[in-house]
Amino acid sequence: MMPGQIPDPSLAPGAIPSLGPLAGVPGATLTEQLRLADLHTLGAMISPLHFLSRLGKRPSPLKEEMNEDEERRKRRREKNKVAAARCRNKKKERTDFLQKESERLELVNSELKAQIEELKQERQQLIVMLNRHRPTCIVRTDSIKTPETEANPLLDHLGAK
Repeated sequence: MMPGQIPDPSLAPGAIPSLGPLAGVPGATLTEQLRLADLHTLGAMISPLHFLSRLGKRPSPLKEEMNEDEERRKRRREKNKVAAARCRNKKKERTDFLQKESERLELVNSELKAQIEELKQERQQLIVMLNRHRPTCIVRTDSIKTPETEANPLLDHLGAK
């Protein structure tokens, strides 16, 4: 029998062969519905929800699964937000530490440069004092050559004055 075809009245109400998904619907009810052509009731009777309810399954687990997925996503987003905030704070602390360390090292560097300048000036003063003392020194200065006199012939010239 084709869909939409009117059943043969010679068939008894229970004599309709199995119709696949309509197998659970009693034949008498189906033939009565077809005779009265109440398609609305027939549509409600053979709807997928009708069969799902008969099998004990409902579409509500889909909603529960969606809610569980949404909850998982929310938890994951919250964890990600916390981790991102922690990462930003750590990065900020590291940047602050490096900034302070840089300032401290710049201060130490300037102090060391000042100390180098002081030591250079003191060295120059000692060289000048040494060169002034040489003419009066009892030790023969001809045999003693210092790195300062070799590197600075100008200082020798100053000592001769």
